[in-house]
Amino acid sequence: MKKIFTFGGGLFLIALLLRFPQEGAAGAKLGLDTCLSVLIPSLYPFLVLTVFLVKSGATDSFGNSPLGKLIARLFALPQSAAGTILMGMCGGYPAGSRGIEALYEENELTEKEASHALLFCVNAGPAFLCTAVGAGFLRNPVAGQLLLCAHLLGGILLGVLLSIHFRGHFSLPKFSQKPLPSPSKALLEAARSAAASMVSMCGFVILFAAFLQIAQKLLSLPQLSALSAICEVTLGCKTMALSAMPLWCFALATGWGGLCVHLQVLQGLKFKVPLWQFFLCRLLHGILSAVLVFPLAHLFPGASPVFGSNSATVPSLSGPMIGSAVLLLLCIAVLFDTCSFSKRQEKA
Repeated sequence: MKKIFTFGGGLFLIALLLRFPQEGAAGAKLGLDTCLSVLIPSLYPFLVLTVFLVKSGATDSFGNSPLGKLIARLFALPQSAAGTILMGMCGGYPAGSRGIEALYEENELTEKEASHALLFCVNAGPAFLCTAVGAGFLRNPVAGQLLLCAHLLGGILLGVLLSIHFRGHFSLPKFSQKPLPSPSKALLEAARSAAASMVSMCGFVILFAAFLQIAQKLLSLPQLSALSAICEVTLGCKTMALSAMPLWCFALATGWGGLCVHLQVLQGLKFKVPLWQFFLCRLLHGILSAVLVFPLAHLFPGASPVFGSNSATVPSLSGPMIGSAVLLLLCIAVLFDTCSFSKRQEKA
């Protein structure tokens, strides 16, 4: 049944590309521009540094510091994971997952610990929230600062809530006995790993951007904003800004992260993550961030013009939404196929 659905959905998307070739090409160009102007400048340096800190052994030193011990105790994880957790909180969506995967490869996290850490270490970075969303899309830097605070607090709160359940399953880490590479070799490995990750990320962004551009021909702006926020967070925030959505909608979207980010995070993982837990935690992060916007708004009065704007109409369920639903369900099917493929590779 899943194969039939995937085949039918694929034919539907091919038909869309044949019906709207100019829009698809324009969307791909827009996605490429997003990668060059937003994604690569804001994420690549953090990806390199995150993997470098793990490969060079610097995270072990940070884990022994008072702050590292506090972070490890707060989230019920080994001290060696403290630096990666910190980078995952502020380095951009895939930075945390790449750092966690590097720790798992170095045998410093068990599979259960790596899976637990990944559930709350998927966070947007300051460059994206403050610069791209706040100053760029909303033209209000204060609004970006408010979103960043709500996003980080939501992620921390989610991690603490998860640690209450996970604390009983905590086990001592199995530290790697392999000699650490030299700093230059660790940096080279980190740069290569980050570059490979960026190529994959940009591919997903370009693909989603092409079909979301086609969706503009079929949907109203509020409907497009909702679909974009579910599928690709950068384009979602951009269309929500055009729709004059309130600030809590941006917090909800950035906490969720978008299916495109989920594919970036889950593809190629060497440890198992229960999908239902991952999606539930992404949704909880979005809800927590959206709720936190309201009390934090009193600390950021400059964000009030954006906070109160809501001139967009409520989307109605119309005929073109069927195409959107097919696109959305196909994305979810691709997610499951990606994870199944990774599991088959592990068994092989």
